[in-house]
Amino acid sequence: METVKASYSRTMEEVQESLKLAVINESDLLNVTQILYSAKEHNMQEHIKLLELDENLIEAVNTGDSLTFQGTEEDSVVLCTKDRTYDISEAETSNSYLLVPKLNLSQQTNVDTNRIIKAYNICGIFHTYYEVKECRPKLEKLLNILEPTSFKGIEYESSISHELLYDWHRLKNEIQASEAELIQALNNYLITNIDGYFRLISFEFEVRSLTLMLDLFEENSWEIDEVDKEITYEFLKEFIYKPVFNTLFTKYTEISEKLRKDGTPLYKYNEEKCCKTLAKVLFVASPVTEYKQFMKSWNIGTPEKIEPKEEYLYGIAIIKWNNLMEKEIISFPETDLPIDIDERFNKLFKAKKKWTVQEITPYITNLTTHKMNVNALLTKYARYSIINGIKYYSSKYGN
Repeated sequence: METVKASYSRTMEEVQESLKLAVINESDLLNVTQILYSAKEHNMQEHIKLLELDENLIEAVNTGDSLTFQGTEEDSVVLCTKDRTYDISEAETSNSYLLVPKLNLSQQTNVDTNRIIKAYNICGIFHTYYEVKECRPKLEKLLNILEPTSFKGIEYESSISHELLYDWHRLKNEIQASEAELIQALNNYLITNIDGYFRLISFEFEVRSLTLMLDLFEENSWEIDEVDKEITYEFLKEFIYKPVFNTLFTKYTEISEKLRKDGTPLYKYNEEKCCKTLAKVLFVASPVTEYKQFMKSWNIGTPEKIEPKEEYLYGIAIIKWNNLMEKEIISFPETDLPIDIDERFNKLFKAKKKWTVQEITPYITNLTTHKMNVNALLTKYARYSIINGIKYYSSKYGN
């Protein structure tokens, strides 16, 4: 029998007597009896917490990946793997969880010997544990902390406070997201690395740069898929850092099938992204505009070979009829909506009663997780109807 810190240890005869009183045949049991003793001097509850793991977390542990708790004192802590984020909350259980080191599991008790007794100390008794629920990365702070040092042009760099800059280590410690999710967010939000620090590119500088890029595009009479990256940079390099240019160029172009004379690739402007940004400029001056007037101004402001389309407004504006039965385009950026799912859907259906899948998708894509895609969100938080063969989504609790 193993040594334990207990004032009393049960004997083999007492074990056999207990089986007899319980009307249990000893032959029906495996041959190892494990007896647990309370060791009050080991108050492990203060040093150990129980954490629930799903399949992805178990896989991360088994493969040697790190699990990190992230958040400042003002945040609710989250748990992150290399590519997932989890909310953590304390839960109570009506049962008692016993912490018993080295306790044998069923297969380990199937031994071909006479009955033996093993004794173990209970190091802790738990009535609570931490449960996890996969969630979206908490990126709300990202733009706020980078805004004070946003890149507005080389001429403004001398006024940037070095103490406010964020390198990767500082950014990763403060933003509650997995490494993969944070890297994706840096790409989505037009954030670039300048001398080891992550800088948000201001909207004003983005528009200024894009306008110059498109001016050069028209001046050279390039086709939409004949954009020369090297010539474009030479045109802009006097007022833009190379990494900033690369970030902007990556956002607004994609590799073309055509090549330069030296065999390097030419690029193609992404019409939707270019038109979206130019539409945002119009919304700054007039958030609500009559439909035909807006489309006319939008067309005038874009190069001849780039055609604005109504669907390019999805995610930044809504199109609806006003009380005078006039068609309007109203600024309605996704970035201004609340993060909470219920609140966001309430805002969406308050702004417009019925949405097509194409219209609403840009507004809820950022709410999706590995387990909840756009269709699942619409099924859970909205209801659909068919009008003239087109599927529309509206409030689940509306009229």
